[in-house]
This record gives sequence, C-alpha cells and structure tokens, in this order.
Amino acid sequence: MNQYSIKLERNDKILLLAVQSNDTAHVQAQAVDICRAVDATQYSISYEQIKESTLAKLFRDLAFNNFEYTKCFQWQGSFSNKQPCFYVFGKRIYVRYSILQYLDIPKDNYYPKPRCGNTQCINPLHFDYKSAKHSKLSPGDIEILKAQRREGASVNQLAKILKVHRATIYRHLQQVA
Repeated sequence: MNQYSIKLERNDKILLLAVQSNDTAHVQAQAVDICRAVDATQYSISYEQIKESTLAKLFRDLAFNNFEYTKCFQWQGSFSNKQPCFYVFGKRIYVRYSILQYLDIPKDNYYPKPRCGNTQCINPLHFDYKSAKHSKLSPGDIEILKAQRREGASVNQLAKILKVHRATIYRHLQQVA
C-alpha cells in the first residue's frame, strides 16, 4: 500500500488530501472520483505524506469498499440541518450526495436517506432513494447492484447484500443488459 497526497483545486482554492493506493493507476482513478465528488476543477498527485483527515478516510473507505450492509458507518465530521456535511472550497457539501458523485451515480431525482434510520450513517449500502416505482430494489439498490457487478460480485453475493432472492438479481441484470 502506497501513501500519496492529492492537491485539488477550484477557483484558486486548494484542498490537500492523504490517499492510500495500490499503485499509480489506482491513485489516479481515485483522484478523478474525488474531484467529481467535491466539485474540483483540477488535481495533482504527489508522494508527500500528510495526515489523514475525516474526509480522506471517507474516500479511502469508498475506494477500498470498506462498508458492510449490516453495519452503520458513523460520520465523524460536521453536520448541517442534521445531515452529515463537510466544507471545501468555501462551500458546504452534503456527504451522501458527495458519495453518489464519487460512485458516479446520478444524483438527479435521488434523495439518499439511510434505511437504518441512523441520521449519522453514511454507509452507501444503507442508502434508500425516493422512487416512483414499487420494486423490491430501489433505484439506488440497482445502481449499487450494477457497480458491484462491474467490480465482479457474484449474483449470490449481491442477493445477500441487498437481502433479496437471487431471481430478483437475475431479473434486474437482464433488464440492464
């Protein structure tokens, strides 16, 4: 595991984040995802070692998929309107929407709310979304299913994670194909 730092920029404002990565290709992919998540316009990567912040820990956990469906992930940073948030580039960003951006899930028409009822939880596997359809899987679950499938998760793993039958997973995978 290598230690890097990413310098993110937007409107002459700078944010430095510590990043752990397997190799340079992985850190570059993380930098692109983090840029999208915090709405930065450009980035640069260096080998400088800096202290890991709460925000850096969040992006590390997202990069290495350190979330379990059965456990809440408590946000340790700021809150605004009882919602987890952080402040970068002089603006407030809500953590759950930032996670959607990081995972490249369109945030239009989605309101991420933790299914577990814990207002401090930012586990993306706990997110529930408003939906016009009545389905066993919410649109967010389907996006997570597609993302996890691209990462190589099996149908049985997906069914266990999303607490549905394998047939439901197969049906949604056929609709996507």
